[in-house]
Amino acid sequence: MATYQKRGARWRAIVRKKGHAVQSKTFTTKARAQVWANQVERDLEAGLIGQGVAPTLGDLMEGHLRHLDVISSRGRKNKTAANNLLKGFDSEWLVSDLTYQHLADYCRARIDIDGVSPATVQLDILFLSGAVTTAVVEGRLHSEYKSKVSAWRKGLQRAGLVGHPESRDRRPLPDELAELLTHTKHNRALRRINYYDLVRFAVDSCMRLDEICSLRWDDFSPEDGTVVVRLRKHPTKKTDQVVPLMGEAQAIIEAQPREDELIFPFNSESVSNGFRRICTYLDIKNLHFHDLRHEGISRLFERGYQIQEVAMVSGHRDWKSLQRYVNLRPAELAARDRAR
Repeated sequence: MATYQKRGARWRAIVRKKGHAVQSKTFTTKARAQVWANQVERDLEAGLIGQGVAPTLGDLMEGHLRHLDVISSRGRKNKTAANNLLKGFDSEWLVSDLTYQHLADYCRARIDIDGVSPATVQLDILFLSGAVTTAVVEGRLHSEYKSKVSAWRKGLQRAGLVGHPESRDRRPLPDELAELLTHTKHNRALRRINYYDLVRFAVDSCMRLDEICSLRWDDFSPEDGTVVVRLRKHPTKKTDQVVPLMGEAQAIIEAQPREDELIFPFNSESVSNGFRRICTYLDIKNLHFHDLRHEGISRLFERGYQIQEVAMVSGHRDWKSLQRYVNLRPAELAARDRAR
């Protein structure tokens, strides 16, 4: 049987059943505490018992973020997805009350009201799916929830409410890149973050911004011309990778002051936001910092490097994932062929 205790402005529900650990949780209203207690009692009777029965959506997000803090380097993006979901759903909702229609309504609101694309909404739904999987593995949810959310994701995709991002083929034009470098080199207001070196290094190293901002002096080998990228992004398992420093990348590293354990001790979010403002000021449209990586990878192919050699620099594991970054300019390819 459940009992309820008033604690200030909140209510605590306590469920006791012989042979089981005591379950308790605090809510903002007694009605919500009663809903939770009733669900716990049903789960106990049905044998759906784990390390914390009937978690709320808030519990789900919090547990998954703790898990990701250990295995993922995408901290800011993980928290963004969690915050988006908790804006659309009450954190005190029971996971068991969530339905496909709730998710569909959430996706439509994100698209129609927030103005984001189905590809962006998919990031939120993938986070929710991952949170459910984490809770199942940790014994906080029954495995039936994992199958249920998987089916809902397929339904959302068929309805066009989530989708895969379109491959970008944006590369900075030579004039745009020259303008960026001139502006970042001579503008004193940009001295706190060394955009001049960051832009050049992003192109020559082909690294992601998060990878650049996490490079450590201890992992730099000037004798070998390499640097270790820690926990490099991978679809299934993040691993450390020794990366050759191409072009002027090594010279740019050696020009940095050794005032920190990091080679580029800048916050990646601040760099990204600042780069967007610079492009706006220069009237350079639709250029992202990540497009500099695209530019660098394309240049390697244009210089004649083979797929396996480019993959060693970029960190891609297969041709299919690397292909989306390759955007050879037809005129350059034709000119190179005529020069042979």
